[in-house]
Amino acid sequence: MNESVSTKSSLVLLLNMRNRITSFLRCAILAVLFLGGASQVWSDDLSDARLRANNGDHAEAIRLFEKHLQTARPSASVYYELGGSAMKSSNPALAALNFRRALVLNPRFDAARKALADTSLALGIPSDLNDWKVRVASKVPLNLVLITGVFLFWLGLFILVFGFHVNARRFFEVGLILIGVILIALVCVCDPRVTQIQQRFVMASQGCEVFNAPVDKSEKLTKLPQGSVVTAISERGRWIYGQLPGGAKGWFLSEGLELVIPAK
Repeated sequence: MNESVSTKSSLVLLLNMRNRITSFLRCAILAVLFLGGASQVWSDDLSDARLRANNGDHAEAIRLFEKHLQTARPSASVYYELGGSAMKSSNPALAALNFRRALVLNPRFDAARKALADTSLALGIPSDLNDWKVRVASKVPLNLVLITGVFLFWLGLFILVFGFHVNARRFFEVGLILIGVILIALVCVCDPRVTQIQQRFVMASQGCEVFNAPVDKSEKLTKLPQGSVVTAISERGRWIYGQLPGGAKGWFLSEGLELVIPAK
């Protein structure tokens, strides 16, 4: 009797396990099919956008590039292509924004750098590509520098804590830690993914008026032309307090501004 009950329990357990494995496999297959279908849609949008751009239909190419970027992983090359179509559609502001976004993802993208300089000239605004931090990012592989800095920091810390020569002077270990910290700090200061996270791009054709206080009737300090870049410091409703290209600070409305690094 007990053996019969035990056998039935084992069979029930095996059936439950089989059902769970079957359900898991079904979910996995559906997920693969869904992701495969989604990637195919993204690929189709991108392929169609490139085809439209090659055929000179840049307005439709812009729409398809933007649709692709809404769902796909951000890509420096796609932002660059979108900027190229925008430039050929006589929309230098949209072009400049997307060339900037390409450089955020790949600071060593020379074609995007040159294109951004050309669009800045077309918009009549000074280029900010001569900043030393931008020059460093354009020459140095920041990801490799960051990995090296983190490795040296933890290696030095490990040797310092677990080293065999307890009474020996720790110049080597401290030196590794210090070099690691310097490399990490250099990346944090120069990496556009860090430095531009609070930047806004003036898209409004009429520019952006800067005020002395977050009130419509307050004193106007200046007016920034389309294509200018400001850095947000704090926000109050529709108002943003931030730093202007020349270093001055003021209040401006958030309407007509686009994040340089788009929020996902």
